[in-house]
Amino acid sequence: MLEFKIVTLEEKDLLTPYFQKYGASSCQHSLYLMIGLSMKYGDEYAVKKGILYIHRSLLDREGVRVYLAPFGEYSKDTLSGSPVEELLNDADFYGAKLSFMTITKEFKNDLERIAPGRFLFEQSEDYAEYLYLTEELSILPGKELASKRNRVHAFYTTYEGNIRIEDICESNIADVIIFQKYWIEDRLSEGYDEMLARENEAIKFYLSHFEELDFKGIVVYVKGTVVGYAAGVALNDDCIDEVIEKGRKDVVGIYQLLCNEFAILCGRGYTWINREEDLGVTGLRAAKRSYHPKKMLEKFIVTEK
Repeated sequence: MLEFKIVTLEEKDLLTPYFQKYGASSCQHSLYLMIGLSMKYGDEYAVKKGILYIHRSLLDREGVRVYLAPFGEYSKDTLSGSPVEELLNDADFYGAKLSFMTITKEFKNDLERIAPGRFLFEQSEDYAEYLYLTEELSILPGKELASKRNRVHAFYTTYEGNIRIEDICESNIADVIIFQKYWIEDRLSEGYDEMLARENEAIKFYLSHFEELDFKGIVVYVKGTVVGYAAGVALNDDCIDEVIEKGRKDVVGIYQLLCNEFAILCGRGYTWINREEDLGVTGLRAAKRSYHPKKMLEKFIVTEK
């Protein structure tokens, strides 16, 4: 049996190297998401023999215990003595079957090889993550992205002489927090949305611990008033995750500007920007696809037979 502990900020130095090295550029494999969405996932961790295990305790159901794929260096050729066997034994201790949430295609292939016929696999389009080249989001080239480029130009034309774009820092984080409060109140006034309410709780945590979580971001002012902001955090040396992007819906081109400026100012030095999943939300899926991702990080839900 593995001894799991709740994931907190205190484990940042212990856990972050695992996520950066073995996380496959997935936003699911990140300290900020695990803590920020603790009320949804209830993530717990255990480290044994150099392997990091994550248990998503609030996703357990009767007879099923839910984990992420293990993080670390281990043989992918045999089940015996592997971290997968460790998790099979842990689930069995609780009288449950083993389930993996949102694993990558690479880990799916590993499971099929070391334990053929033992698991059921279901591809999850809702949890597939959208990855874009930073360079393309920075310049919005070609016909495919012409409409985005035009919206950015429209923003600059409409508000010319009244625009200020700053890196989010100690001197303006209070402005961002106030804007987020305005944004969520405006959206929820149209009708309660549990997903948005949960997201807002996570965002409040991120903004309150911005520097501790190594976030970086931009805030956009028009005539001295915040009209939008975007923020994210590096997943590894090659990929940054744009975690938050919020703008005033009455400001022309604000979302296209935020995507573009985040890539320019925060994506510098990273090849890829992960703009996360669409979670099956129709409008969000259309918006993410409209930027023509260069690749999708496929995800699978796995359950022991």
